[in-house]
Amino acid sequence: MEGKNISVIFSENIIYYRKKLGHSQYDLAMISGISRTMISHYEREGMIPTSERLQALADALNIPVYKLFKDRFDEINTETDISNIDPRSIKKLLDILSLPPDDRNDFYRILNKMLRKNQLEKNSQI
Repeated sequence: MEGKNISVIFSENIIYYRKKLGHSQYDLAMISGISRTMISHYEREGMIPTSERLQALADALNIPVYKLFKDRFDEINTETDISNIDPRSIKKLLDILSLPPDDRNDFYRILNKMLRKNQLEKNSQI
């Protein structure tokens, strides 16, 4: 994961922290005061905003600005206990992480739809 472009890291982090909060691009736009179109540009094209907009994004995501530019791969390696995860799952995760950012984002969108559908089905059975 070395040598990752800062704009790719920035793009991935906006998506990661937005989804961690359960927000859509529209939600983030409303909270930050930045248009949804610009949020999309930041996520898809890795455009780096002005310092004022960086601060607005960080505030909306409840993180310090530096976390928007920090490669989380090292955090994942050092902070996540993977001892209970089967080797096949780890292999698949590494395969996913090796995908180009656009393909990875497409994969995450599909996975999120499946997970939401599964959760809705579970909730309807209760």
